[in-house]
Amino acid sequence: MLLKKETMNGDKMTVTAIEDLSIKEIAEGVLLVHQDNPPAQFSCCDGLLVLPKPGRNKNTVALDVNIEPKYVAQLVSIYGPVKDYVCTHGHMDHIAHVHAWEEAGATIHAPRPEHEYLTNLNKFYRGFGFNDGVDFTVVQQFGILNGYQPCKEVTPYRPGNIFKFNNLLVGTIPLKGHSKGHVGLLLMNERVFHISCLGFDVVEKGKDGFGPWYGFRECSLKQYQKDIDFAKMIFMDRAKILTSSHSLVVEHPDDFPFTYMNKKIDQNQQKIDAALGSIRDVPGSDERKIMELLKMDILFPKQKMTGFLQELYTLWEYWMLRHHLKKE
Repeated sequence: MLLKKETMNGDKMTVTAIEDLSIKEIAEGVLLVHQDNPPAQFSCCDGLLVLPKPGRNKNTVALDVNIEPKYVAQLVSIYGPVKDYVCTHGHMDHIAHVHAWEEAGATIHAPRPEHEYLTNLNKFYRGFGFNDGVDFTVVQQFGILNGYQPCKEVTPYRPGNIFKFNNLLVGTIPLKGHSKGHVGLLLMNERVFHISCLGFDVVEKGKDGFGPWYGFRECSLKQYQKDIDFAKMIFMDRAKILTSSHSLVVEHPDDFPFTYMNKKIDQNQQKIDAALGSIRDVPGSDERKIMELLKMDILFPKQKMTGFLQELYTLWEYWMLRHHLKKE
C-alpha cells in the first residue's frame, strides 16, 4: 500500500512512503531501505537505492536490498527502472528475495564463489558446509521459512572490483572473515560506506545486538578482527556515512560500530572461557570440550528450539566455539 509523498527539506528529493518499509535519504539521491516486519529472522536485510542523477547514473541501482517481492515491485514502480542489483554475499538474509529484482529487469551481480548460491540451493548447502552437520532437507526447510527462490542467472564479480554504473562508482571491499565472498560497498563520490553483515547490528541507541557472526567452517576470527580494523580505516579516511545490513546509520567520525564489534567478540570469548572453567576436569580433546560446551547454550538458546532450527543453530554455534578455542 502506497502512502502519501513526503517532501524533504531544501533541495532534497521527495520520498514516497511505503507501508512496512522505512526509507531514509542518507546522501543526495541515496536511500537506505529497511523492511519493518520481515517474515523470518534470516529473510531480509537493509540496503541502498541510488536514484538517477544527472552526470551520475542514468537508472536506479539497487545495492543489497533483499526485501520481499511485493515491496520490490513497489520500489521499482516508484523509483525504477532498476537495471543493476549488487549482492554483497551469499547468506540467506542476502539472497532469499533477489529473484524479484531479476524478474523486475535487473542484472544481478554477486561475488565469487557465492554467486552460485543465488541460483542453486544445493550449492548454498554445500558451499557453506552445511553438509558437515545437517541433511539437505534441513536447508530446504530453512529456505522455505525465509522465502528463498532461485535466480535464473547471476553475473559473478571478484571481491575488490569497482563497479561503474555510468559515473556512479561503487567499490567492493573484501571483508572475508564473515564469509569468503563477503564485501562492503563504498560509494566513492557520495562517501557512503555500507559494511553489510560485518557485525554492527544496533538498531537503536541503547540497545544491543548479537554482533559479529562467524558460524561456518570457512569463517575466520583472526580475519574478522582485521576486517573490523580495515573497515574503520576506510570509514575514517573515505566516508561520511556508515550503513549496515541490520543497524542504524552512523555519521563520521563516530567509531562506535567498531568498538561495539570488537566488544562483542571479546564478550563471546569471556563467556566461552568461563564455561571452559566449569568443565576443566573433562578429559579429552578440544572436540570433546566443544561437545560439552554445546550443551550449555553459551551463544544461542538452542534448548528452546526444535526441529531444523535447533540443528542449524547447533552447527553455527559449533563453529563459533571452535574458532574461539582454536584461535582460528
